[in-house]
Formats: sequence, C-alpha cells, structure tokens
Amino acid sequence: MIQAGRPFVINRPMFFLLAALAAFAPLAIDLYLPSLAAIGNELQAPAGRVQQTVTVFLAGFAMGMLFYGPLSDRFGRRRMIFAGTTLFVLASIACMLAQTIEQLLVFRLIQAFGGGAAAVISRAVIRDLFGETDSARVMAMIAMVTSLAPMVAPLLGAYILELGSWRYEFLALALFGTACTLAAYALLPETLSKTRTQASLSEAFRGYWTVWNYPDARLLIVAGGAHFAAMFAYITGTPFVYIEFFGLSEKTYAVLFGANILTLIGFGYASTRLVKGTGTTPLIKVGSAMGVLGALMVLFSAWNAGTAHWNLGLMVAGFLLCVGSLGFVAPNTTAQLLGRHPKNAGAASALYGCAQFGLGGLASWAVSVVHNSTALPMAAAVLTFAALACGASLRLKR
Repeated sequence: MIQAGRPFVINRPMFFLLAALAAFAPLAIDLYLPSLAAIGNELQAPAGRVQQTVTVFLAGFAMGMLFYGPLSDRFGRRRMIFAGTTLFVLASIACMLAQTIEQLLVFRLIQAFGGGAAAVISRAVIRDLFGETDSARVMAMIAMVTSLAPMVAPLLGAYILELGSWRYEFLALALFGTACTLAAYALLPETLSKTRTQASLSEAFRGYWTVWNYPDARLLIVAGGAHFAAMFAYITGTPFVYIEFFGLSEKTYAVLFGANILTLIGFGYASTRLVKGTGTTPLIKVGSAMGVLGALMVLFSAWNAGTAHWNLGLMVAGFLLCVGSLGFVAPNTTAQLLGRHPKNAGAASALYGCAQFGLGGLASWAVSVVHNSTALPMAAAVLTFAALACGASLRLKR
C-alpha cells in the first residue's frame, strides 16, 4: 500500500505504465483508421456504417469511465485495472474474429467499455500518490508521452495492414492490452489507502453527486472538457479544410497535424516547469485565453474564405495556439479537480473523462452535420467550445 503525499518522484517503469494506460483511447481509435475502407470491403458494409465503429467506441469509453471510476474508489485501483484491461483484451480478440459489421460494432463497444478503466484509473492513481501541484506535473508529463499516439498509431496501423489484414490491428491491440495487464500486475501497487476507501457501492456512486456539487467542480469539468472538444472539432474538420478547400496534399496535412501535436507537447512541458511557481489556476486561465485567441484567428481565416497562403498560415497558427494551449488546461484542471476529492478520485476522474469524450463527440457531430463545403462550420465549432472553456476558467477562484 502506498501512502499519498509523497515527494515528487516517480520511477521510470511506473511512469511509462501510467502513460500506456492513459493511451488506450488514442491507440484503439487511431491504430485502425487506415483500415476503415478494408473493413467495409471485407464485411460488405457502407462507409457510414464502418465509421460508426469510432462513434460506438467513444460512447463505450465514456460509459466505462463512469462505471469503473466509483468502483475503483470502493474496491481499489488494482482490481479494476485488471478487470477493465482483461475485458479490453478479450473484446479486441472478438473484434479480430468478427464476421459482420454488426458483430464488430458490439465488440468495439465492449472493448471501449473495458478500456475506459485504464484511462480513468490512471488519473486516480496519480492523485493517490501526489498532491495537486505535483499531480499536475505528472499528468502533464504523461500527456506529453501519450500525445505521440495520434502521430504514431495511424502510421503503425498502415504498416500492420500491409501484412495482409485489418484483423492484425486488433490482434496488436490485444497484445498491447495484455502487456499493460501484466505490467500492472508486476509494477502497480494498491495506491488507494484504507482511510480513503468508500464503505459501500452506494457511497462510491454517490461520489458523483459529491464531486458535482463541490465549489468550482463544474467549472473545472467544463473548462477541461470544452477545450478538449475544440480540439475534436479541429480533428474532424481539418481533413476536408486543409486537403479539399486549401488543396494541400495528404502528406502536408500529416505534417501540419504532427506540428499541432508537437505544440501540445511543448505547452505540456512548459506547464511542468511553471506550475510549481504559479499554481494550477493561473495556467488554466492563460491556456483558455490562448485557446480563444487561436480560435478567433481560425474564424477570421475561415470568414475571409480565401485560399491565399497568408490565409492558410493564419489558420495554421490559430490551431497551433488553440490546440497547443490544451497542454496548459488539461493537466491542471484534472489535477485541481481530483486534488479536492481524495476519497472520490475515481468518480471525479470519470466525470472529467466523460465530459471530454461527451463534448468531444458533440463537437465532432456538429462539424459533420452543418458541413457546407467551407471552413466556417469547423471554425464556429472551435470558437464556441473554446469560448465555453474560457468562460468557465475565468470564473475559477485562485
């Protein structure tokens, strides 16, 4: 049993284990994206039906976090990690063996439900081990590592597809889940102390109400979740805007996408250096303000409707600022929210994660529904969610 309040120190194996647990969602989503067309061809399913495998994963992941978060407050972190990752592995194997698109959709939902445990409990473990400021530093460092997953996973998936089948990608996810399960068994102690364990299941699930009604909790959840949703609007809209509207090549798009990830990592690194002196709230406010400024630059570029180089440059710069500043907002909102609820860290982590994926899915849906062959729908969605995040952050008390 590890007691909370330790000095800021984390050994390297534990750090990479927590980073791997936090990377379940981006790996499971991005790894198989190059194979969507191949899946549709083999399972004789239309493109829209195959794309639903992403939608059901987001839904299942959010449900999994809401389920496992309070359970980890009651039964401990280790048990729930093993339960969730084992379910993820079994469902990944089932996805690999799916014979119809309907089967794949069901198995993807189950896979996501299991994977939700890894993401929500990894944050709770960090809260168990560290105080608010040091939690923010650890979460920022882990975010820097996991941000590489969206860059690496599609490329890795493309190489795996060249081996002969999209099914090998789900085999790779099963192997990844197995490795994480074994590593957790070997490296992860029970971090939930007996004094913080909830006495009953009903008390554990009442933790949602406790967290939600705590001062500033809703502001932290909205600030972090809405800024994350602005990034989802960018992810959904830029393939069309950059490639079809501005006429960029797929490789150039990949370079610009990678640049945003690197900027996100850079802001995350800066957060680890600054938070000790500033605290979490100022960084949240500054990051949210930067997000709105970047979103306004994107909107101005979209409103101008030109394809000139300066117009594209303004949009790229706006996204670098808007997406990158999430590196200030995400780790610090998470650390502050979980820091105030040591007995309900699992529930708090679940609420935060559900807001991220719920609002992210809403932003993605909004961009696709109002698509009109211009960049304006994407820009409007980015600004709406960035402004929502900024409005919530400005109301936070230091």
